[in-house]
Amino acid sequence: MMQKKSFRFELLFMLGFLFTLVAAFGTFFLGLQMGIKQTEAKYAHLTDRVGFETTASYEQQDLVAYYYVVFQPYEQFKDEYFGLIDQLSRSDSRLTSIGIMKDIRSASRKQYDQIQAQSITVSSPLLQDAQTDVLKSLKLFDESIGRIEVGNQSGAQLAKLLAQDEFTKNAEKYGLNAQQKYYTSMMKWAAKSNKSIPADIAFQDGMSIKEWSNYPLAVKNKIVSDLMAGSHLYVSYLPQDMTAKIDQMIDSGKASSLKLNSVSSIVKVLTDTEAVHGKEFLRWKSTYYAAEFMPELPFFTEQ
Repeated sequence: MMQKKSFRFELLFMLGFLFTLVAAFGTFFLGLQMGIKQTEAKYAHLTDRVGFETTASYEQQDLVAYYYVVFQPYEQFKDEYFGLIDQLSRSDSRLTSIGIMKDIRSASRKQYDQIQAQSITVSSPLLQDAQTDVLKSLKLFDESIGRIEVGNQSGAQLAKLLAQDEFTKNAEKYGLNAQQKYYTSMMKWAAKSNKSIPADIAFQDGMSIKEWSNYPLAVKNKIVSDLMAGSHLYVSYLPQDMTAKIDQMIDSGKASSLKLNSVSSIVKVLTDTEAVHGKEFLRWKSTYYAAEFMPELPFFTEQ
């Protein structure tokens, strides 16, 4: 009789433990989703701004204004972020690690305040949406730091926790979405001046090298921005840098010798080997893009 009571007690204890465990996991994921949704809701009023495309949309001055008040500050944050994460991954001091994480948070807040204070013209709705995505990205980077408990973990462990955190992943996603919208805006700008350039095109996974090679730079860059967003390729270089390396791989015959027949297969090799770096475009500009039609933006013109 006592044995039966003991068995029942153990069974109830195990069921109670399992229920508590499931409830804890459920609460965690519910809190996670609520946190991300609260951040998104905070910017709902920005996406409700009335904007519509007209013949006056995506003028060069709109692209230039966005570059200076949104794109450049966000890229400055990204440069800082990647540098600080590299320092964190090599840190063996708890105090240093805490300081680095505070620096990441400070950098995200600084650029957030700067970008939030700027206004983007309603005549270019994609640029408006991109600004909102950038603000969401910076806010989520800020909040991801607040979710990580330093404890006695090494810098490398903290860097790994940050990379795996859902807030960080969503922060990167919004950054890539903003980039995609900016490069789509550039393609729309180019299409207004050159009727052979499509105003709307999307990356297709089976896109052949021949098809790719027939497109002008504005379209190639937009296609790469699609690919980067779809592959969650949050990196320090820009779409035109990847575009230049793809063209260089094709022109040099390396793509052919490696039997790479699609854009996706070339990009996989380039990313797997970490062959793309910042300012690749400027390196190959005179070789491939001297006659290309592009907006007067610093990352296309500065050396």
